Amino acid sequence: MVKWQGMRQEPEKEVVVVESGEGVISRRATLFLSSVSFLLSIMFLSQNITGNVVANFSTNGANWLGGILFVLAIIGFLVYVQKSKKKKKKKQRR
Repeated sequence: MVKWQGMRQEPEKEVVVVESGEGVISRRATLFLSSVSFLLSIMFLSQNITGNVVANFSTNGANWLGGILFVLAIIGFLVYVQKSKKKKKKKQRR
């Protein structure tokens, strides 16, 4: 392609897309709940931090609760990543 000296090309303008409030709140809530679930799962899985004082759980009961909270945290983080990827794809299309 030959460019002429006298002609200037206009730079492409960047389009800014404002995201709806629901999408932002949904992603932030998912991230917050996942983080809280992860921290609670660590607390229940680590008997050195809580001992068996928390709600009179036995070691087995605290481990089960910690495991369930850990699985919920992982699922929440995956949902957050999926929502973030969808947001990025929408930006790339425009």
